[in-house]
Amino acid sequence: MLILITVLLIIIIFSRIIEESFKIPSTLSIIVLAFLVSYLFPNLFIINHEEFDEILYLMLPIILLPDILNLSIPELKKHAKEIFYLAFIAVIISILIASIITPYLLPQYQWNIGILIALFSMLMATDAITVASIMNKFKLPEQLKVYAESESLFNDVTALIIFYFIAIPLLNGGDVTFLSINITLVRVLILSIVIGVVIASIGYFSIKILKNTFDQFLIIYLVVIVSFLLAEHFHIAGILSIVSSVLTFKILLQKELSNENINRNIDNQINIQRNILELIKKVPAITKKEFREYKKEAMFIGIFANAIVFVIIANIINIDDMILHYKEIIMIFIITTIIRYGSIFTMIKAFNLPSRWIESLSLAGSKGALAIIMSHSLPNTFIYKEMFISIVIGNVILSTFIYTILLMFHIAKHKQEYKQDIITFNEKHITQDDYNRCLIDIIEKDTVTDAYNKSFIEDILLHEMARTQRYKINLALLCIEIPSNTKDDILEIIGTTVLDRIRVNDYFGKISEVRYIIITSNTSLSGAIVLAEKLIFDIEEKNPIKLFCGVTEISDKDTLDSVFDKIDDALSRAILKDGQQIEVEV
Repeated sequence: MLILITVLLIIIIFSRIIEESFKIPSTLSIIVLAFLVSYLFPNLFIINHEEFDEILYLMLPIILLPDILNLSIPELKKHAKEIFYLAFIAVIISILIASIITPYLLPQYQWNIGILIALFSMLMATDAITVASIMNKFKLPEQLKVYAESESLFNDVTALIIFYFIAIPLLNGGDVTFLSINITLVRVLILSIVIGVVIASIGYFSIKILKNTFDQFLIIYLVVIVSFLLAEHFHIAGILSIVSSVLTFKILLQKELSNENINRNIDNQINIQRNILELIKKVPAITKKEFREYKKEAMFIGIFANAIVFVIIANIINIDDMILHYKEIIMIFIITTIIRYGSIFTMIKAFNLPSRWIESLSLAGSKGALAIIMSHSLPNTFIYKEMFISIVIGNVILSTFIYTILLMFHIAKHKQEYKQDIITFNEKHITQDDYNRCLIDIIEKDTVTDAYNKSFIEDILLHEMARTQRYKINLALLCIEIPSNTKDDILEIIGTTVLDRIRVNDYFGKISEVRYIIITSNTSLSGAIVLAEKLIFDIEEKNPIKLFCGVTEISDKDTLDSVFDKIDDALSRAILKDGQQIEVEV
């Protein structure tokens, strides 16, 4: 077992090295390296179909947790129509179209409607594990990633329901009516969501009692795992229960974290007669910092679990079987690819989205481990079971490699267009109060303070973060908040003062009407605090205003969102505290 874990870690490290050096997603190199290891050392990995299914069920909640935690709930609501089309309508229509045309393309097989539905319900849904691991490697508009990742999470539910409650009964000679399908669909959806919501609520209540960070982290994982196990026990949609539990848990936490009136210092003189539930309700579950750290830790664990899944996928590849059925594998791959392209084309045109998104969303249609599990669930009496397993595994490998490689070329070719899409996406998500500011966001400098405008300073920050993470150098960030009614002449003095104080390799930028940031390259946290003190002293000495400053140091685990979250937390504390104008968040 120790040797096995060591080999897994080596494969992960090598895949990460390849990704950093050649910009090839680690998913591809993990599969190749794992296949080579299993081929050269056949006794090292010995996994049968049942063990594959058990390992995947073990890893699935762990892998999906960080991806769902990072889903934007407002974005899910905003794009609900598109997501519903991709995850439900497109899957059903695609399975029907494929079932109709396949007998004409593969006339040598007398496949009935049940067999065809079983085959294409395994292959028409994208895999959440594969899609999330690949899409995260590319810099694409957030809206596009929301489509791809949400589709992969929810269309599995549609495919699983069709496979287990329509295809399998038909294969076993049972009757399936329109009424029974609708009753099953409603029952599965409602029960899956209810299980997720109930378990998440229990977990949220528990996390308010147990304040130890390790205990809280365990509870978050228990929420996901228990939701999945209960849903699977009742033979309903385990993935939907995972999604609903994590989103419910996230909504409850964010509702509390966004409440500025929470009293974090509960009076020690508590009336003994007060109901314990009242007390627990007043205790904050976790802080923003803790929640941010939990998301980071979940991401690291997810990377390891994700690698294990792709290693076991590589291990169950049977080259002889795939060669035997290569014609069927290629034909089914072509059919599913063309039908997916058509369904994506319809949506992009219907919602008037950029045409280049057709290719990127179509190529985000990789299949994965869940399709393999479904193929293992085919009845043993089914004469085409071994062929279907080979077809599914072949399509998983082809879609993972061909789609990803084509996606890399597509994104490289349209790099500037996607960069413009990101800017456009950001502009569409501003409030009415920020509209005028965002109209000039593409201009390099603010005319009053001579500070870089938001889109430009964010590009600089991303570049500096990448340089810091690559070369392991210090990088600190200051954020100064000024009064909202500050006049232009004072803003001009502030801008001049900052530019006089900072070095030539530091950057001064404006991120909102009242907030300015300073990126201090090769500067430690203590050095940034000293700079903040000097700036506040210089500016307030010349102007009758009061400033607040948040300071943070960039770590190699930070993202742009986490950096701004830390700055928000530091500034909030500085504003709420009397006499303390500078706060630090690490």
